[in-house]
Amino acid sequence: MTESAYSPNSGMPERAFLDANVIRGQQTTDVLLSLADNDVFEPRWTQHVMDEMRRNRPPGLSEKAIDRRIGMMNGAFEDAMTETPPQELQDQMQADPKDKHVLAGAVHSESQVLVTDNLKDFHPPSTGPNAMRVEGLNQFLNRKLDEDPQRVQQGLQKMLDRSRREPKTMSALIDNMAEGQQLRGFAQQLNTVVPPEQRGTSPVLTANQRGSAQYAAFEGVPGPGTPKAPDAAPEARKAGDSKSAERAKGAEQDK
Repeated sequence: MTESAYSPNSGMPERAFLDANVIRGQQTTDVLLSLADNDVFEPRWTQHVMDEMRRNRPPGLSEKAIDRRIGMMNGAFEDAMTETPPQELQDQMQADPKDKHVLAGAVHSESQVLVTDNLKDFHPPSTGPNAMRVEGLNQFLNRKLDEDPQRVQQGLQKMLDRSRREPKTMSALIDNMAEGQQLRGFAQQLNTVVPPEQRGTSPVLTANQRGSAQYAAFEGVPGPGTPKAPDAAPEARKAGDSKSAERAKGAEQDK
C-alpha cells in the first residue's frame, strides 16, 4: 500500500503521517504545520487521530479552542485528512493494540514516514506492503533540516513573522524550544545551522557539545555498558605514589 521509498532529490515533499502526540501541543503543531505550509513535507492524519488529540489536549485548553485549531488544520491542509483504514488492515499492524489505528492510517494514506513520540509501541516491517518508517519528532525535524536547511528556516521565519505572541525572533524561538522538552533536540541542531546572529543563548543548547561546561562535567564518565577500567595493582600504585612524592619534594626544594 505504501509508495516507493522517499528520496530528498525527487523534488516532491515527503508524505508524513502525524500521530496525536506530536500535534497535541501548540508549539509542536505550529512548527510542524509551518514547515508543511512551506512544502517541507505533506501532512496526513485521520479523524481517529484528531479525536485522540482532542481528548488529550493540554490542560487548560478548552474544547472550543481545540475544535477551532482542528478546524483550522483541516482547512489549511485539505488533503491531510485520510479516511479511516479498514479494520482488516488495522488487525494486520505490528503495533500496540491501542496504536494499530495510527500505523494503519500511515499505511493506508501511503505516507512514507510515521512521526510519533511513542516509538516503543510501533514495530512495522522494513519491507513489504505494510512497511513504514517510524521516527520521533526531533529525529524527523532534524532529518528535514539536514535535507533542506534553507526551506526549513524559511518556514520557521514565516511562522515568526505572522506570530502575534512571543517568541518573535529565531534566537528566541530556539531558546524557547530548548528550554522545553519536546523540541529540544531540534533546537540544538537548528542552533548550529542558523547564522550566528540568530543563534539562541540558552545553556541547554550546548549541553551535549564538546568543550561546554556541561559536557566537561560528564566527560570521562563511562556510559551505560562501558566496562570500568581495572584498578592499578598495589605495587603500581605504590610506585606511582613514590614518584609523585619525589616530584613534589623536588619542587619544594627549587622554590
